[in-house]
Amino acid sequence: MKKILLLLVAVVAILAIVLNLPTPKTADVANDNSFVIGPVNIFDGEKWRDEKFVVVHEGWITELSMQRPDLDLPYRETQGQVLMPGLIDAHVHVWGDALEQSLNFGVTTVIDMFGDPSFLQQHKAARAKTQQAEHADIFGAGYLVTAPNGHGTQYGIRVPTLSDPSAAPEAVAKRLDSGSDFIKIVYTRADAVYQHAPSISYAELEATIKAAHQAQQLAVVHVADHASAVDAVKAGADGLVHSFFDRPASDELVQLMRSNGTFIIPTMALYEGMLRGELNETLLTAENIKLPASAQTSLNQSFGNTQFPPHFYDNLLLTTERLYQAGVPILAGSDAPNPSTAHGWSLLVELELLKRAGLPLESVLHAATAAPAKAFALPHQGRIAEGMKADLLLVDTSTTTNLPALFHPLAIWKNGFAL
Repeated sequence: MKKILLLLVAVVAILAIVLNLPTPKTADVANDNSFVIGPVNIFDGEKWRDEKFVVVHEGWITELSMQRPDLDLPYRETQGQVLMPGLIDAHVHVWGDALEQSLNFGVTTVIDMFGDPSFLQQHKAARAKTQQAEHADIFGAGYLVTAPNGHGTQYGIRVPTLSDPSAAPEAVAKRLDSGSDFIKIVYTRADAVYQHAPSISYAELEATIKAAHQAQQLAVVHVADHASAVDAVKAGADGLVHSFFDRPASDELVQLMRSNGTFIIPTMALYEGMLRGELNETLLTAENIKLPASAQTSLNQSFGNTQFPPHFYDNLLLTTERLYQAGVPILAGSDAPNPSTAHGWSLLVELELLKRAGLPLESVLHAATAAPAKAFALPHQGRIAEGMKADLLLVDTSTTTNLPALFHPLAIWKNGFAL
């Protein structure tokens, strides 16, 4: 009996030791947003880095290093694949499950160019946190600034409109009070070849941009033709949130944008669907991708049977190329979910079109990461650096030379949590 008691005591002692041992740190802890990853080839949103390891602590990037740090953190061992920031779609319109759809394609942040301010307010707090999430972060314009019966009033949202330059400061103030992160304006020049619904006047455009700047906020302008683009830049717009295809960008416009530091979001994926309608099917087939039914339905929609001259598509690519060569900041945006676009997927299509317009690979990746983060002053998104959110993509090494690797990410992290 005494031997049995001694044996039991020994077993209990061993169990106590075992139970108090630290839990092994493994690479497959799905609910842990603290880890070390490497060795990887790091594209930080602007350039390729020499460092090979990234440390993430509670969803924040805390260190980049040449050697694997000796830290008591889970280790996600890789074989030299590419680690880059999560993508940013700089032009969307969000409702329903759009933020979830976006994240499934590696889009970890979106910039909403017009929507219900209450939806934006609902998601604002998450932008500064690193809780586990299954949706992208959102920054947005809330209500846009448009004329009575102008573009933006046709979607069932009761948009306050602008009818006089003197009302611009109040219009801007109300939008900022409702949560807008920047001011979005719709403008079409009175004698423009392309008329886009009733528009505010040039005086109202100037007054609205001035009011936004006095409030230390960005003012971006929706245009759809070359003449209106020239007016918007002359009026002081910080960015154009569409390109145009009625003609290539003139030397005057290129120089104005370069001198003023005006950026552009070409939204070529939207225009390709309008002008040609071929690229979605081409890429889906080439990359062997099957989209969710809701996304496919959105892609199958069209703007109607309007026929455009073939050179309009060439104008679109040429304008993007000219602006890029002049040093104008190019930001990638899809304008999803307009006809022929879908959240997440269409940003990848936009990147393919930027490549076809002549942008080198690093500039294409920059257009969907650090460039929109800089343009819209996003505090923690779009870059791999200390103090940034661990919104990350792991993609095949071919990304160093080959854009299609983005269509098949090996891993996606949001706030440091692996999807």
